[in-house]
Amino acid sequence: MIYNIDFLIAAIVILLLILWYFLGQKRAEDLNNQIFLFFAVLGVLDVIAEFFSTYCITSPESGFGIAAVFITTVFYLLQALLPFTFLCYILSMHDNKLVSTKKMLLSGLPTLGLIGLILTNPFTGKLFCFDPSRGYVKGPWYLLMYYNAILHLTFAMLLIMIWRKKLGFQRVKVFLEILVISGGGVIIQLLNPFLLTTGFGVSLGILALFITINNPYANMDSLTGLYNHLYLTRKGNELVTAGRSFHIITVYLYQMKHINKIAGIQGGDFVLRLTARKLGALCGRKAFHITGKRFLILTSSLKEYEYYLDELKKIFDVNIKLNVENKSITIPAIISGILHAEKLGDSGRILEYAEYLESLSPQNGLTEVIQDDHQTMNGFLYNKRVEQYLHTAIAEDLFELYYQPVYSTQEKRFVTLEALSRLHHPELGWIAPDVFIQIAEKNHLIEQITDLQFCRVCRFLKEHGKLMEQLLNVKVNLSSLDLMRTDCSSHFIRIMDKYGIPHEWIQFEITETVATEYNAGLRRVAEEFTAAGIGFCLDDFGSGYANLNTVMRLPFSVIKVDRSLLFDICRDEKRAIFYESVVETFHKMNYHIVSEGVETQEEMEQISSWGVDMIQGYYFSKPLPEKELLELLKKQDNIER
Repeated sequence: MIYNIDFLIAAIVILLLILWYFLGQKRAEDLNNQIFLFFAVLGVLDVIAEFFSTYCITSPESGFGIAAVFITTVFYLLQALLPFTFLCYILSMHDNKLVSTKKMLLSGLPTLGLIGLILTNPFTGKLFCFDPSRGYVKGPWYLLMYYNAILHLTFAMLLIMIWRKKLGFQRVKVFLEILVISGGGVIIQLLNPFLLTTGFGVSLGILALFITINNPYANMDSLTGLYNHLYLTRKGNELVTAGRSFHIITVYLYQMKHINKIAGIQGGDFVLRLTARKLGALCGRKAFHITGKRFLILTSSLKEYEYYLDELKKIFDVNIKLNVENKSITIPAIISGILHAEKLGDSGRILEYAEYLESLSPQNGLTEVIQDDHQTMNGFLYNKRVEQYLHTAIAEDLFELYYQPVYSTQEKRFVTLEALSRLHHPELGWIAPDVFIQIAEKNHLIEQITDLQFCRVCRFLKEHGKLMEQLLNVKVNLSSLDLMRTDCSSHFIRIMDKYGIPHEWIQFEITETVATEYNAGLRRVAEEFTAAGIGFCLDDFGSGYANLNTVMRLPFSVIKVDRSLLFDICRDEKRAIFYESVVETFHKMNYHIVSEGVETQEEMEQISSWGVDMIQGYYFSKPLPEKELLELLKKQDNIER
């Protein structure tokens, strides 16, 4: 009997190369990669055992002794274990944890039965035996080896189809390719026993896994050489579902944009690689680079956690200056610590909480350390509840619209309104606008909210058109995401035209922060609104970012001076002089000025003396629902008459 061993030799070469490169690289250490390594080692042993078993079968000098029986029995055992190992591999991809004993028993029952049969085969000869005259002889139950493989591969295909959504399209595609290749090898050898293609098919399947899912480079960040976000997600979910405790430290280099401007992109990349080297030296394989500005350390030891925090403060000491592209720079960071991160449930939630902690720390050019506590956790969970409710509020249009009147210092009456969104949660009560608007912007829901509220403004004006005999316009806020729409101006103009609202009745407000992100697209949108007769107002001037250059580039007609500049102007002479000079400067540039946040008569009299055009604040009126607003304006109209 002559067997073609070329496929076995090729399989051995392929599998040894896979192990060489897999073991030689910085590989992920999660359960899935551990099972892959076991699978690859098992594949090598299987092919080697088949090679020597074939030698014993085909070589007359072997004598069919105990060695031949032993080697062939080992080969059969490995053949039985390979399909079961592949099933465990798929289970690890789905469960992200050690495969439960129950699942192992259920999926491994055929394998356990077959192993028992293989171990007793030297005494029963049901699978194979060695006859002195005929050599290697297949037993009556020989085909059970093939049936076992086909059964496991079929079961694997069913699991892949059932779990296809969780596994994802790319993984499902790879698994199906492996099943076709491996199954093809089994079927070819079943039809032609002299072609030893089963081991070759297994080697190609393992090669496909190595190139795609278990490629060591897929788990590493190409710039820094640290583990990446994909591996962190897998590892974090595995630890959470396994119920193991671990702690997280994130390092956020919040001045990377500034560093890139000073030292260039190459200088910024140098800083990231330098940071990676320092973190790698500090904690080895526990370091991750998860975004351009953010690094992470994962540890299961409280002692290590405290040690790493102390060392990170030294590494990012702002008194240490680095020479980057011939520029002397510092690398301040926000260092966030999360104890027992498994309590958050999954890696996605953990990273969201880390970002939330970072948002609480001032970006003042210093290195700050912030750790989670009961208060910050409650704040984060509150935001998550708001985020979940936003989807319901949008779907059911649960937002409310309030209007805050704006008072004219010259006409001594309300001359315009600002439309403001409000949201009431059935359990949390009224949600602060700053909170739900910030969350909506982060989750790209703000455009939907703007559309709902703008339609409501238009309906209100259509139903109460006589209001506009008293008012100049109604001010509506637009976010940066609203302005980034490709059809921004035409979109809102279509809504106004749908309700028959004259364009001059609306004035859009953008905040100082949005205006600072000046670009050609923003200017084009502003000019299109202006050409259509729609006014443009700059909101929150003085809150920290805008400058006169920004103001002059965009076609604003009204400037709202932020409440922060109003603070203590009645007692601080320098503040008063600055506020008055801002008003005077804008007046010379022919802008109308609205003072925001006026709450006292003293403030009102002071800014009125400086010639402010309009005042918006609680001194005259808080934001009002439609009914109360109509009553207020009706009362004003009666007084004027």
